[in-house]
Amino acid sequence: MPKKRPSGSSASNHRKGTRSNAPSKPSADQPPQLPPADSKRQWLWTALRVAALVVAAATAYIARDSPQVFGLNPYAQPSPPKQASQNIGFMAQVLQKSKGQNICKPEGFIRDTYSDFDTIESLNHRVARPLDKLIHTKFFRTLKVDLYKPCRFWRTEGSCFQRDCIVQPMDESQVPAEWCAETIDQNDFGPFLGSFPRQRREYTSKDFVVVNDETYGDGLWLDLVENPERFTGYAGAGANAVWMSIYQDNCFGVAPYLQDTAGGWGSQLVNLDGKTMPFVLPPHKRRELTSFLESLAEEDRGVTLPTDVPREYRVLYRAISGLHASVSTHICAEYFNSTSERWEPNLGCFISRIGAFPDRLQNMYFNFVLLTRAIQKMEPYIVAYDYTTGVARDDRAVKRLVPRLLKAVRKAGMIFDEKELFLGPSGRELKAEFQANFRNISRIMDCTGCEKCRLWGKTQTMGIGTALKALFSYPDRAFRGRFTSLDFKRNEIVALITTYFQFSRSLDAIEMFREMYQDIVTDWQASQTTQS
Repeated sequence: MPKKRPSGSSASNHRKGTRSNAPSKPSADQPPQLPPADSKRQWLWTALRVAALVVAAATAYIARDSPQVFGLNPYAQPSPPKQASQNIGFMAQVLQKSKGQNICKPEGFIRDTYSDFDTIESLNHRVARPLDKLIHTKFFRTLKVDLYKPCRFWRTEGSCFQRDCIVQPMDESQVPAEWCAETIDQNDFGPFLGSFPRQRREYTSKDFVVVNDETYGDGLWLDLVENPERFTGYAGAGANAVWMSIYQDNCFGVAPYLQDTAGGWGSQLVNLDGKTMPFVLPPHKRRELTSFLESLAEEDRGVTLPTDVPREYRVLYRAISGLHASVSTHICAEYFNSTSERWEPNLGCFISRIGAFPDRLQNMYFNFVLLTRAIQKMEPYIVAYDYTTGVARDDRAVKRLVPRLLKAVRKAGMIFDEKELFLGPSGRELKAEFQANFRNISRIMDCTGCEKCRLWGKTQTMGIGTALKALFSYPDRAFRGRFTSLDFKRNEIVALITTYFQFSRSLDAIEMFREMYQDIVTDWQASQTTQS
């Protein structure tokens, strides 16, 4: 029978180091003492075994993150940096409420800017009303868009013919004549009279997107208010192919794992593999929110941009990522409930599309900063622009609202410094690559199989491209004086303000979804109190 551990005074004496006068004998559960030589040999072998285990463990640990160091997989890509905890914490912060008081807002500075999340939400409260009124005026709601350019990158699967995919064109008689009058110059034709007109260039060296000239070429005149961006039902491989190509081929190698819940413009209740992929609602208990968002996070699958890239690359990625998040937010904010047959916000849609990609949510705030800074820089030009439409009421409204908007934007102060980018010996080369990639993204929007989605994809891409053009193609002095060096078309001004409004809507929607989540938590707590 094995001996028990000594107790009482014996144990106390043992801890104090006292010795018994009786000679010690090996117990039944202890091995006999070895001679000194054998003992040293055993200790040596034990030390060697421990050292071997330590080396093996260290090798396995390093090989896990960088297998190419040991030649295990020379084609493997380094694991992306793990930022899930920080981003998921941000997403949880967006939805949570602070100790039952005011609804908690995102905190901290927005990366690559000189502004913070709280400042941007406050700025949005000031610009939202004048923006909303501006985009309902004749000048800003009317836009000519070429929706039928062929996709030059892949063979599309066809168009979406559902009712909500199709745009409703304007009657061209309602469009001011000076906007659509084609002026044909002899220089537009070849060397022989009567030959076909030369093809105009799609862009200039200052452009970041392909700009459709409203006074020349094909396109439909559209009322943006009558064709809002929202849920259309367009989904599937075609919708995902657009975003996959944008990220993988034009955002410097980011290869995202895209679920249908993140990729398209429709319900996405069926994933690419044919399995049901329903929207999910957040937990009722506030303390379970972070772990719930971690279960949705896709960042470990390589959907975020590596950190060791030039800042210029990061700005491009963040601009596209923020646009993606904004599009998804609009769809979830105006989602068609087939049961009630009403347009209404869908919290499960927002959680599924944005909760799995919280970095894109942060990038949506970044885009708002980018657009704000562009409008600040362009202020003298925007004030002096001719907004005449012939509709007296609308023309008066624009004259009143534009200064009001610009005043709010001006008060935001220096929130982004474009002069910090494209510096040094490689600056010009980086800018050319940046422009080429963003122009390519504007062309990819032609591959969208839904007319309304294509309209808003092209419009918002042009809006961001106009902001980039103002920031990086012209110095500050170009926006003073007579503006002789500037080349901005009417549709670029419309796209810039419209895109600013779209991102403003997205920030408003975030607050709405935040309140919806708080209602879920409050209702659950009330039910528990009633049951107890």
